[in-house]
Amino acid sequence: MKNKTLIIIVIITATAAVLSLGIYQKRTHQINASLLQIEQLMYERPDSAWKILQHMPSISQLRKEEQALHALLFTQAQYKNYIPVKSDSLLRIAEAYYRTSNDSLHKAWTLFYLAQYYRDSDEKEKALSYFQQANIASRNIENNQFKFLLNLHWANLLSDEDAENKGIEKYQTANKYAILLKDTLKQIDLFERWGWCYLLNGKYNQADSLFKEAMSLSMKTEIKFLEKNLLAQLATTAYLKKEYFLALNLINRSISLEKDSTELYPLWANKANIFLSMNQYDSVRTYLQKDIRNSTLYQKAGKQKIWYQYEEKMNNLPKALEYSKRYAELLDTIYQKELSSKIIELQHKYDYSLIQSENKLLKIKRQRLYISLIAICMAVLTVAVIFFYKRREEKRKLAEQMRSKDDLMKEMRLQLQEKTIDLHAAQEKIIEKETALDKELSQREKMRSEYSSKEAAMRKEILRHSEIIRKMEQLNKMSQQDKIQSRSVVLSDEEQDNLAEVINICYNNFTDRLWKKFPTLTKADISLCCLIKIGISNSNMLYLLDTNKVALKKRKNRLKHDKMGMDENDSLDEFIMEF
Repeated sequence: MKNKTLIIIVIITATAAVLSLGIYQKRTHQINASLLQIEQLMYERPDSAWKILQHMPSISQLRKEEQALHALLFTQAQYKNYIPVKSDSLLRIAEAYYRTSNDSLHKAWTLFYLAQYYRDSDEKEKALSYFQQANIASRNIENNQFKFLLNLHWANLLSDEDAENKGIEKYQTANKYAILLKDTLKQIDLFERWGWCYLLNGKYNQADSLFKEAMSLSMKTEIKFLEKNLLAQLATTAYLKKEYFLALNLINRSISLEKDSTELYPLWANKANIFLSMNQYDSVRTYLQKDIRNSTLYQKAGKQKIWYQYEEKMNNLPKALEYSKRYAELLDTIYQKELSSKIIELQHKYDYSLIQSENKLLKIKRQRLYISLIAICMAVLTVAVIFFYKRREEKRKLAEQMRSKDDLMKEMRLQLQEKTIDLHAAQEKIIEKETALDKELSQREKMRSEYSSKEAAMRKEILRHSEIIRKMEQLNKMSQQDKIQSRSVVLSDEEQDNLAEVINICYNNFTDRLWKKFPTLTKADISLCCLIKIGISNSNMLYLLDTNKVALKKRKNRLKHDKMGMDENDSLDEFIMEF
């Protein structure tokens, strides 16, 4: 009987294990297949690959191999869709796996994108080191597309680092792979970058030769905007070589190919510059007045510089001095803005690393709690099984003793009494263990409560450092008139994005869950929901969102009825607070 029971338990356990393994392998196969399909899609439709990656399971639910591939593809999709990569945390996951892997191709791609990240972060020494490592990793792979991109971007960085000769070597290597790929557009792009490398180093004849090669290739493609751009670059080269009539002819040809009036503005400015060098001042004024761009500080500074040079040539020194001052002020503004951007970026990196460290500590604590609970359950189960089999053994022995001879009855009774005493002792021990277990569970419950309190406190602390809290404090200190007139309290797009990220962290992926349930929501809708979630009043929302009562009410009704499908009697604010 005992052997049969054990056999049944073993069979059931083995069956459960096989089914679990089969389900896990099926899920793993599906995830692997999905990632491989995304990798194939990346080269033709990077936008679609990005959308699919955003809706995949959390990276923490994947195996190490899948985590590494997911992290690499996620970063690759960001670069291909021109989305700034703000952290190297995902690439570090991929690097840690592929460093010891035999997968040379994915290892090379990972090192390549790390080089790209550090180049964009202005850490050029690290970028050059990773380009070198990517080159070493790619020696045994046959992927001309990768080797072209590697040498092209490596050459660009070397050119920026005043390593002209090394940069030209990489451009030559990239050209070799572009020829093997038979990709005309890649060759045109390469010759343009290569030409600008020569141009910036004062080698105008070499630059002119490369631009002409690119022009020859562009004529085969019949893509007019390529021809237009190359004509403008050839005009720049001719201008720098002081061949002004040739430069004017080339810029006129470029203008004749441009259909979009907004794209003509930089060409007007270039033409004005050429006329300035030719001392044709009436034409300079005409084309400067045609260039009405004022959208960026760089464009404003460029125009002020040309006006300053023009007025100086016309001997209008007061006007020249005025434009010179404006030009200097714009240069100072550009410098301060770039400096502020770098400081803000460094602060974001520090905040992100701090949050990551706290999340890792919380994860470790949760794992320890789960391990403790599992150990307790296993101990209870073991005691129960032992007790069960011990009782069954007692009953079997008692039955055998009942069937024994009469002369052994007294001895059996004595043994039974001894066993009964032992049983009571065992029960007392079990009761003591159960009491201790209850106490331990109570302590665990207390720890869980304390963890919840700490989590709430952490959420409050994160929100306290958020930009929205600073603006609320600013609003509370301002008079009604100041609130109406001031725009400093209006949330910018970046601040609304930051608010969404903070709310997502503090309220259990609030924005992700909201977007998943209501996919038609816009970023503006998400920002409004975040303000409601943290209890911002309607009166303060008017100033934070720069709107009025009627517009805010319409916006809430549209969100409630059109996008969330709620009834008239339902409360949008209550739904958001409880979501």
